Amino acid sequence: MFNIPKAKRNYYILIIAVMSMWITVSTIYMVLPIYFQNHGVSKSGNGILIAIGTFAGVISSIIAGKYSDTHGRKPVLLTGVGLYSIVFFLFAYLGRDFNSFFVLRFIEGFGFYMVPVAITTIAGDIFPQQERGKAMGVYSMSAGVGQLVGPLFAGRFIDSSSFFTYFIISGVLVAVSWVVILLFVDETLEKSKQTLNREKQGGVKGFINNIRNLGITVAIFFIAVLVYRVGLTMINPFFSLYLNEELGIDMTRMGYFFAVRALVTLILSPIAGSLADRFGRKPVFISGLVLLSGTLMGYYYASAFQHIIIIRILQSISNSILQPSSRAYITDLLSEENRGFGLGFYTTLLSEGSTMGAIVGGWIAGAYNFRSLFLVGTASTIVGAIIVLFKVPEPMEHIDTT
Repeated sequence: MFNIPKAKRNYYILIIAVMSMWITVSTIYMVLPIYFQNHGVSKSGNGILIAIGTFAGVISSIIAGKYSDTHGRKPVLLTGVGLYSIVFFLFAYLGRDFNSFFVLRFIEGFGFYMVPVAITTIAGDIFPQQERGKAMGVYSMSAGVGQLVGPLFAGRFIDSSSFFTYFIISGVLVAVSWVVILLFVDETLEKSKQTLNREKQGGVKGFINNIRNLGITVAIFFIAVLVYRVGLTMINPFFSLYLNEELGIDMTRMGYFFAVRALVTLILSPIAGSLADRFGRKPVFISGLVLLSGTLMGYYYASAFQHIIIIRILQSISNSILQPSSRAYITDLLSEENRGFGLGFYTTLLSEGSTMGAIVGGWIAGAYNFRSLFLVGTASTIVGAIIVLFKVPEPMEHIDTT
């Protein structure tokens, strides 16, 4: 048997358990816009439906962060995975109109965005600072496995079967994850600390104190992330429509496009996490933003599927760098007693960025064209990098470059 400490083994079981969530969520931007369009939803309506899911995450992330500090990580995790599983069955059986889609996307987003808060908080509980980058890299690698399997499965499956069967299978996969978490994943926050945090963080006053305790450095980092995420998420919800309408790509080939990111993430995320542990969070994070801005500009000039695939590989490299380094960055900046709330607030900002991006992106795509989204995304990414470069310090106490 591998000699893995019990606490770390707990984390690795969790990472494997939630892989089904990454398999399914990796297909949402690929499948749902086309599914919605097939049922008469316009581009701007698509933007609203994507946005309402991430807006729900704005609410649930804050709730998840606060309750993970006061009532434990595991209950939050089970609630999020449970809601996310149920909504797939509801998609399969409920009405197929804008109002039904609106409600279901809200529930889906509310459940899903609770889960990253719990996972990253658990990682912060278990791993010391010098190992967190690698731990976050393993988390991203798990997402990469799901993102590799999901698009390949969904594209071929929907072309040969139906959306109904896709929703049922997705719901069953996530339900299995819920059972594994219930039976095999342990709580990482001691009962005594939960009680102490409830006493400190109760009521409106406690909530305000939590925000104040985050500090100015965390606030600036949040702003930088929000700026670049708004630009990026203006693009994500409309990629499948862009590939389909402007380049004539079918669902099977589209699956390859979305799977490329997963393959690169699977390979590079642990490496990027280790680099963030060795050289520091800041230089690794900024290098990811610089590469991302270049790839978004590349999409603006691309004219063929072959070009798109090459740029997708480069964008996927930037994503592999940004995911583990940003998670380790914010976890290091937060104090232990405020970790759950801070990571919840961080996830809320990611969700809010996605909400704003989807709405504005839908308007730009409808009023102008898809390529305009890439220009705005490039600019916002550059601004985010500048903010971190000049205003956010390196959080690691010691960097070993030997």
